Amino acid sequence: MQQPPFSAQRIEYIDNVKAIAMLLVLLGHAPGLNQFAMNFIYAFHMPVFFFVSGLVLTERKLALPLSRFIMAQIRGLGIPYLFFFMLSYLYWLPTHRLAAAAQKIGPITWWEPLWGLIVGSQQAWVVNAVLWFFVCLFMTTCIFFIAKRFFSAGFLAVVFNLLGLVFTLVYVSSWPRWPWTLDSTLIALGFYATGHYTRGYLPQLTNLSRTRVAIFALALCLGLLAGTALNGKVDLNLLDFGKLRLPYFVNAYLGIFALLFASLLLPSKRALSWIANNTIIIFPTHLLLYSLFTGIGVILFGWPHDFKESSWIWTVVFPILALGLSYPLSLILTRCCPILFGNRGPHANIVPQASSQNA
Repeated sequence: MQQPPFSAQRIEYIDNVKAIAMLLVLLGHAPGLNQFAMNFIYAFHMPVFFFVSGLVLTERKLALPLSRFIMAQIRGLGIPYLFFFMLSYLYWLPTHRLAAAAQKIGPITWWEPLWGLIVGSQQAWVVNAVLWFFVCLFMTTCIFFIAKRFFSAGFLAVVFNLLGLVFTLVYVSSWPRWPWTLDSTLIALGFYATGHYTRGYLPQLTNLSRTRVAIFALALCLGLLAGTALNGKVDLNLLDFGKLRLPYFVNAYLGIFALLFASLLLPSKRALSWIANNTIIIFPTHLLLYSLFTGIGVILFGWPHDFKESSWIWTVVFPILALGLSYPLSLILTRCCPILFGNRGPHANIVPQASSQNA
């Protein structure tokens, strides 16, 4: 009897999904990236993180008392968020005026990011734009946990996606942003709920033949290419849903499942497992490293501030250097801050409540 093409005991492909998504984030934020490539990546690179976070949420964690669950999120997301905010803020204080002058924007007072930290608004993200994700994931996870006490995963997947779709269609850019990224959370809940609902179908996915998986991955990717050309650039953080808006969710799911199927085809690699295990460090530090690389070019070599936009070479060099420096940075942080980053096994997540080993 032919053995199923994928092991049902371990699902390393979830690590592959997270690692590739992390690489796409590095590339999507790299300077000089081709506009269409950026649009393609942005169509799904953040939704996939919310999807996987819901995918690895176990019933054991859902059975916890609310207070214990929230405390787990504070330890796993809230405290790292505060740590990386302060790290980013200390870097931003002596460098932001130079950056503001180079980009010809008005200076920001020293206290504005601190106020943004309290209310969870855009002022806080000026020190490090990716920090919004920590807050959004925290709110998404806690809201879903409470809702799951009363409704099924399938019902929540339908309701949250419908709410998100309505919001993308009616949202006006002049609206004030909601505190603690609750407006982005309204969109993220759909992806998170769908991920948790999809969890029940993982055995069926792992029993598909490699040929079918490859066909599905290719077809979904081609669909996303067409959808990206149709809808243009989107950004979940900035609530930019593209030219037509309606394809936003369609494109996101095309990308999510294309990546999921593609990851089924990839073998388990130590490098990918390491990236997946260290997303909580790579994710909030890569923009700081990009800024550092720019500062080195400007101050040490006298290059113009926009040198990084001059060639595709920098589009490749910045992510490679950032990923390379993430390794010693990870060693330092896990040793100096073991409470935050220590004891993260080979399948640890940016989401602390579950591992892909027992998903």
